[in-house]
Amino acid sequence: MLKQLLYAGIGLAAITKEKAEELVAELVKKGEMSTDEGKDLLNSLRSRIQEESDRLKERINEQVERTINSMNLVRKSDIDEVLDRLEKLEKRLDEIQSQEA
Repeated sequence: MLKQLLYAGIGLAAITKEKAEELVAELVKKGEMSTDEGKDLLNSLRSRIQEESDRLKERINEQVERTINSMNLVRKSDIDEVLDRLEKLEKRLDEIQSQEA
């Protein structure tokens, strides 16, 4: 569900970008804005859209983190760390048993 929200946000940003480009192109065509002004405005809008997209991603990541914490779920990185430690302990145990034999 959270991935869908993220994708929806990115899709909204893409649609907004397309609409902004159309609007600027129309203003330039009508002569209400120069080509350079249009380019500057589009660059500004693209930057703003990227910032908003980044903020949305950050908020979603924060929400996912809160959800994981509230559900007491274990992260894959935590499991990987435990498995790594277990593997090292098994190797060490094997070494000790080999020395005793």
